[in-house]
Amino acid sequence: WVLALAIARAAGVADDAREDELLRGLLALPDAMREVLAQDAAIEALAKAHAPQRRHWALVGNGHNKIAAAEVRIKLSELCYKSIACDATEDKKHIDLSSEPLILVCAAGLEGSTADDVAKEVAIFKAHKATPIVFATEGETRYDADAVIEVPQVDPTLGFVLSAMVGHLFGYEA
Repeated sequence: WVLALAIARAAGVADDAREDELLRGLLALPDAMREVLAQDAAIEALAKAHAPQRRHWALVGNGHNKIAAAEVRIKLSELCYKSIACDATEDKKHIDLSSEPLILVCAAGLEGSTADDVAKEVAIFKAHKATPIVFATEGETRYDADAVIEVPQVDPTLGFVLSAMVGHLFGYEA
């Protein structure tokens, strides 16, 4: 992000207010990451309650959270010796959901209509007997999932970092 901000400034298209928001967000990120790490026991309990019973897993996310989902998929494959699918959230409904009953949904930092759309997809996952577990910003109530792992509120463009952390912890504990 810092490099992108520097390039925008060099190109003469910097937005001072947004740059300030992002830099403040980056400075706050380590504390948020420590809060996520402090949830390890709760994440372990969820992983042990849901992962062993599910043979097939998938990860989904959109926007920056698609990046988190892809990263977590790699780590889970390494840690759990599984082949795991990774899709954009909205694309998951176009395949047989029954083949991947545990779906980890990276949604930290999502807001507005994007979060509404993801909430609709989570409802579709549940309707197909999948087990969605959502990584969401604390206080978020729109996800009717089998479990929601809350992460601290950070700048929405940085939420994906916390989604990736939760996914890594989930994989380690699974």
